[in-house]
Amino acid sequence: MRRRAAEDIRLSPADAVRLLSDPAAHVRGTATRNPRLPARVLAGLLHNRDTAYEAVTNPAIPVPVLHRILAASAAAATSPRPPSTRPTPDGCSRARPPAP
Repeated sequence: MRRRAAEDIRLSPADAVRLLSDPAAHVRGTATRNPRLPARVLAGLLHNRDTAYEAVTNPAIPVPVLHRILAASAAAATSPRPPSTRPTPDGCSRARPPAP
């Protein structure tokens, strides 16, 4: 029943926000995708690693925001990563050799 409410595009913004705190994960996920979520709440969900995957499918995200998300993702995928470090037996860190 709560999941159906979370899917309803006639849901009030306040109720959509309330359903984000539901004990059931499937209800929270559905509420994350509800287009009635306030923009500020949706932005917060997009910046949270735990909710970004579902929030990015929310149809209320403006197209320019989606373009920025895609550009940032593409830049992150193509930029070189710094070498990882690992502690040595004496407690110092040194760079790991690059992966083959």
